[in-house]
Amino acid sequence: MIERKRLLPIGYYKKAPSFTGSDGNKCFKIEKYQEEGAEEPLFKASLWKGPFSSENTPDDQKLIMTAPFTEEGMDTIVEWMNNTDVH
Repeated sequence: MIERKRLLPIGYYKKAPSFTGSDGNKCFKIEKYQEEGAEEPLFKASLWKGPFSSENTPDDQKLIMTAPFTEEGMDTIVEWMNNTDVH
């Protein structure tokens, strides 16, 4: 199970490009994402089946979700990652 406390404070995502991790064979990447023309940033989470890194996994094998760039958005991301199976 992926726990919120493992994913670092929001301040980290304001400065760092991304955070990656895994839970068993479920790999994930969380990053700050700005849609073109949008005023507010989002969290963008990617999930894929391990063992390979994000860079070595084709995009069509990843599941993607976005959420507001807030604590509540991070909670939504964590819930989604824990409730989504990767194949």
